[in-house]
Amino acid sequence: MGAATLNFSARIRLFWKKCLRGFVNVEPVMMMVAVSLGLYSTSSPLFMYWARCIAIATTKGGYDVENATAICAQLTDSEKDLQDEVEKDIASTKVLLQIANTIPTLVAAPLIGTWSDKKGRKNPLLYTLLGFLLYTTCQLMATLTYQYINIYNWYFAGEILIGITGGMGSIFGTSLAIVTDDCRHKLRPGSSTVPMRIGVASFVQSIGSILGTLGMSLLAVPTQSGGHLHRLSYIKSTSVQLSFALIALAYAFIMVRETHFPLADGYLYNRLDGASSTSHIEQPKSFITKVREYMCALVDVLTTKRPGWTRCCLIMSLFFIMVEFLALDLSLLFLLVKRPPFSWSDKTFSNFSVIRGVLFSLGMVLCPMMLTFVHWLGKDSLMIILGIAASATSFLLISCATTTMQIFLTAGLILLCGGIAPGYRSFLPRMVPKEQTARLLTVVSIIMAFTPMLSSLIFNPIFNATLGWWPGFAFFIGGILQLFVVAGQSGVHCLMRPQWLIEKRLKAQMNTHSLTVGDDYSGDIEQSRTTSSAAASSDLNIAGDSLEEEHQTIHM
Repeated sequence: MGAATLNFSARIRLFWKKCLRGFVNVEPVMMMVAVSLGLYSTSSPLFMYWARCIAIATTKGGYDVENATAICAQLTDSEKDLQDEVEKDIASTKVLLQIANTIPTLVAAPLIGTWSDKKGRKNPLLYTLLGFLLYTTCQLMATLTYQYINIYNWYFAGEILIGITGGMGSIFGTSLAIVTDDCRHKLRPGSSTVPMRIGVASFVQSIGSILGTLGMSLLAVPTQSGGHLHRLSYIKSTSVQLSFALIALAYAFIMVRETHFPLADGYLYNRLDGASSTSHIEQPKSFITKVREYMCALVDVLTTKRPGWTRCCLIMSLFFIMVEFLALDLSLLFLLVKRPPFSWSDKTFSNFSVIRGVLFSLGMVLCPMMLTFVHWLGKDSLMIILGIAASATSFLLISCATTTMQIFLTAGLILLCGGIAPGYRSFLPRMVPKEQTARLLTVVSIIMAFTPMLSSLIFNPIFNATLGWWPGFAFFIGGILQLFVVAGQSGVHCLMRPQWLIEKRLKAQMNTHSLTVGDDYSGDIEQSRTTSSAAASSDLNIAGDSLEEEHQTIHM
């Protein structure tokens, strides 16, 4: 029976590789994780508020569990003191939960990124998915035991567990590194193509999040429903989250193929120094030394010398990503449209959010597709500039809007904003060799994790201070910041253009003389070695080399 099961599993894997090899790899994992996150982001705040309300009402308010459950299902003005107590409790604890997640993430994420670059992608991906599975398990346990155990015990356990496995940034960073490896032959020097795989992966991730949000809206019950139905709704939601996390881990273990095969230092030493009879034996290192080296390897991505203005443009692009995400905080939009003259209902805001999400997801695919019809240099950079310019325009229009129709019209610009994510996911890996891709994406994930906190510290006081004379002033500041990013990215585009021209001419010369760099081979290892050599050769200053010398370099 066991042998038959293994044989059946092997046949499924063989069929999958033959049919979809080169088209699908880690994308289903990204979608399943995004669905689970969409469910969590919608249900977790609601459950936390409901469960803590019951706990506080029974311990401080003197209610029994049944009455507390009925009261917390629909708080009224008569329970204003209870409502204030719950909000203060949640607000203060969320800061501690963020700290419990952030500190281990800061340590683990760089180590996982370096591990992925030095030892391959699949094992780090499985490690991060295991942490996500434990995280969702803690969420389910909180919903099952909230009447007996403080939910914060499970929440802190979940945040620490996912923190020591790199956080959500490491999951998507490692997944995107696999997607980038599959598309690396389209990111070779001289090519300005934005790979459709990157756009599709971004689209799948965004659609998964939308599906998770819609799934929670189907599982939610009206506020007038009894406490048993509320509890059952939250249990169903967390059970679905756990199911998707478990399926994602199983799929990654069985179906996801390795895309990065780094060569050991000893092997490279023997290859380059074949005349030496002494083999290179690496001395054993302590755990602290290895951790320090892995952390320093993350910094090396930013300090390594690169041709032309590449290193400067790489650092500038990372800074612009931070500024862009600093200005993209849309949490204040909910507060703005709840005020007169808009006075939106929850349903209106939900419809607007769904429209924005769908258009944003479509833009991730349509923008790269439209650029396939032109032959411009730096298509991914142009896509970033166009997307951020559209986002800045929408923010400026929202800051001056006085009607609901004006705000809904800004959603049309979100289609162009969808090109920002695939643009950066193509533009940044193009600047580094394959062996540094995961570490670069780790830096991006760390920036994306910390920027929302900084955004809240900056824009919330601005919104509160200008609420009386210009409620949309915070959006005006956000639009100005994004225009600054547009100008900066335009400067990066101009600085990189000479390097792109050199690489394009070299590629044309190679094609003329029947020379190819990074041809695709049938084997995964050969493909990885060839692609790595091509990426590494782009780090050389090849502007002044003759064609003969380049031919010899390639053969080495």
